[in-house]
Amino acid sequence: MNEREERTIAFFGLLASIPVLFAMILYIREGGSYHNAIIPMLGAVVTMGIYSTLYRENPIYRFLEHVFIGLGIGYGVAISWVEVMGPKWFDRIFQQGEWLWLFLTPLAIMAYFVFSKKHGWISRIPLGMFIGLGAGNVFQSFWQTTSPQIRDTFKPLWPNIYSLQDPTPAINRLSISGAINNVIFLITLTAVLSYFLFAFEQKNKVVKNYALLGRWLIMIGFGAIFGSTIMTRFALLVDRMYLILVEWLHLAKAV
Repeated sequence: MNEREERTIAFFGLLASIPVLFAMILYIREGGSYHNAIIPMLGAVVTMGIYSTLYRENPIYRFLEHVFIGLGIGYGVAISWVEVMGPKWFDRIFQQGEWLWLFLTPLAIMAYFVFSKKHGWISRIPLGMFIGLGAGNVFQSFWQTTSPQIRDTFKPLWPNIYSLQDPTPAINRLSISGAINNVIFLITLTAVLSYFLFAFEQKNKVVKNYALLGRWLIMIGFGAIFGSTIMTRFALLVDRMYLILVEWLHLAKAV
């Protein structure tokens, strides 16, 4: 299928969707009885159109993909004005009288020079400022996230005398099971770190096998993350199947 045919299909698909959208808006505003039927039907049709790519690439999927991207961009523009530009710039200038915020307007206009071949270098000025501010915020966030993790690696490895006499957990009391967990954590931490020691060649057999243990532990961690990702995808699939089978086709009672 060539590009002209794809554009034709997308155009007629857009025309076909306009009456459905107008009907949906009308029923929502009028509070009609078909409101509870149109919304699940529209969601089910779109869901099946998106999942049609599992069979093969097709114009229906590409059309819905473009619709989704367009909705996402429109939603992003609306959120940018409602939550950022409106309350933090426009309202501060024209309602609160903070006129110093008006000096940000030339900086914002400079960003649009990216569309000019001759004066495109002007757009790099605000871009550089935003990159610098973003890098500072990322570094601060990274340190606030990493420093507690570094502090938490210092764990006690043996239970105290009170834990041996009374194994019930309490504040500032390390149980025997907690000490075993800390030992496992220390072995995992040092083994993984030893795998990333590339400053010297690991000729010692003990160090080499310990680094190999760290590699296996990393693979186990990646497997757990991958399994969690798959479970998340299945949760999304279950939600879509609930929409189609329960809310639209009413094959089962809604929970």
